[in-house]
Amino acid sequence: MKQLYQRLPLMLLMLCPFFLQAQLSSITEVTLTFTPSSGSAITAKATDADGNGLVVDGPINLAESTDYTLDIELRNVDQNTNITDEVTANPERYQFFFETPGDIISGDIAYDDVDANSLPVGLASSFTSECVEAEGATGSLRILLSDLMSDKMANSAITDGTAQFDVTWTVNVADAPDAPPCENEEEIITDVVLTWTPVGGGDPVVATAKDPDGEGIMDLAVEGPINLLESTEYTLTLELRNDIEGEDITAEIMEEDDEHMFFFAFTDEVFASPAGDGNVDNRADPVNYDDQDENGLPVGLSTSWTTECGEENGTGTFRLILKHQPDIKSATSTVDDGGTDVDLTFTVNVAEDPDAPACENEEEIITDVILTWTPVDGGDPVVATAKDPDGEGIMDLEVEGPINLLESTEYTLTLELRNEIEGEDITTEIMEEDDEHMFFFGFTEGIFSSPEGDGNIDNRADAVNYNDQDENGLPVGLSTGWTTATTMAGGSFRVVLKHQPDIKSETSTADDGGTDVDLTFVINTDITDVDDPIGVDEQALVLSPNPVQQELNWKLENASSNDPVDILIFNTSGQLVKRYRSPAPTIDVSKLNPGVYIFQLQQEQQILSKRFVKTQ
Repeated sequence: MKQLYQRLPLMLLMLCPFFLQAQLSSITEVTLTFTPSSGSAITAKATDADGNGLVVDGPINLAESTDYTLDIELRNVDQNTNITDEVTANPERYQFFFETPGDIISGDIAYDDVDANSLPVGLASSFTSECVEAEGATGSLRILLSDLMSDKMANSAITDGTAQFDVTWTVNVADAPDAPPCENEEEIITDVVLTWTPVGGGDPVVATAKDPDGEGIMDLAVEGPINLLESTEYTLTLELRNDIEGEDITAEIMEEDDEHMFFFAFTDEVFASPAGDGNVDNRADPVNYDDQDENGLPVGLSTSWTTECGEENGTGTFRLILKHQPDIKSATSTVDDGGTDVDLTFTVNVAEDPDAPACENEEEIITDVILTWTPVDGGDPVVATAKDPDGEGIMDLEVEGPINLLESTEYTLTLELRNEIEGEDITTEIMEEDDEHMFFFGFTEGIFSSPEGDGNIDNRADAVNYNDQDENGLPVGLSTGWTTATTMAGGSFRVVLKHQPDIKSETSTADDGGTDVDLTFVINTDITDVDDPIGVDEQALVLSPNPVQQELNWKLENASSNDPVDILIFNTSGQLVKRYRSPAPTIDVSKLNPGVYIFQLQQEQQILSKRFVKTQ
């Protein structure tokens, strides 16, 4: 055992040779020598005169767009020791790390020396100062020397090891009057001109933005709206100028088209083509570019647009962004990549054209929607309707009453839509354009045994029994099949008609395209076998006061039973918001939000509904 203890120090030294290597001497002076590709060298120092740490002697002043080599010398002045030699003797142990926040260095500092493992050291390095504008640029240079011991690796970081010194200098990069202009220096743009030329002929529409103070601090300012006509195809050309220096920025963009790209964003439904809202939020979204760079990638100095057809004037926004993407422009580069040269948002007005032909896909006026539920095994159809009370006015279609179905009954639902103002059969028009239309359905789960679930509004893949298909074999929904559940309570039934020109597919959803109809009915159910129904009708249910603020009283005339009743309160979207079970003729509705509600009473085999209004 004694021999083991005697040999232990030798064994540790053999296993860990770094124990044999002495620590660096105390560093009291750091000298940086910046040698330009041409011209005089620049020296910067940091010294520890009083033992309280290294202090820099002032800023480092460099010239723009210049290649420099950087050499670092370390000394202990008091001991007259060259510590640089100590680092050189053990390069596998040490590494200098550099940080250069601010726009002072073009790229990264490159190591010019390596150890025996080809890992960087940093006593010698090189870099190129950034190209700057007239006011120059200021940043900093942080240098940290780390003792990494035996842990030095290719991915060693500034936080690894033990810092031998950590010093930060201020760095100024001055504009050089004789230096060539920066290749990627941001251009001064004083004028942006948008020219919308109608493809079918007519006067161009011009919109402009100007920089009111040239080289001053103010940005480009939009001078007015873009005024277009409906249902018109336009070619948009962009012109950019620097009128201060007489430069044609458009020509420069064309010369460097592989570095530039315009992105566009606009209010949805302002344009029929491209559809959507532009490619600012999603590069893959459509924009009709007419020009490409040498790599076949879009530029955007010329684009094509077709305004939407509409019955009245429309207003939205039109935004264009010019991105400068040297070395990074690609098929997937986005508006977040590169520098921004221009970012402008215009108001765009689309005026109704009295001489334009009727819009093929213009939103129809629908005054009547009729749902006819026909029992497959015979019996009287159940009809539910919705009407537009003011035709072309501002009011929407309103549901006129509930849908009253029988339990355990198979129905065929047919939908009929009309425009009574102009005598149009909207159903026929939907059938003629069935590849552009689709009805979606949502309903309270448990009302139907087929289809099961709650419909396909929230999930296209959920079951609905469509009886009709378009020319592509996709569902339409003018005819559907339904079977009510054996035991079911009341709920809601929602029907949504979507207009999906060019986008209707096996996966298109209720969120795609325009909405022509969106109606929610209250759906009640009657029991098929009724031995002793309560002899009442809708007039027998009395609600007071109506409108109501606090307590709502109900009364059932000529009721022959005092049994408890179920009272359900629905909002106009068919959602159940409150439920009571009590024979008491008063309920508290004070916590309901103001609005229209449906009071539904269920007693024995009878269901009665009536509307009431909740006020403040």
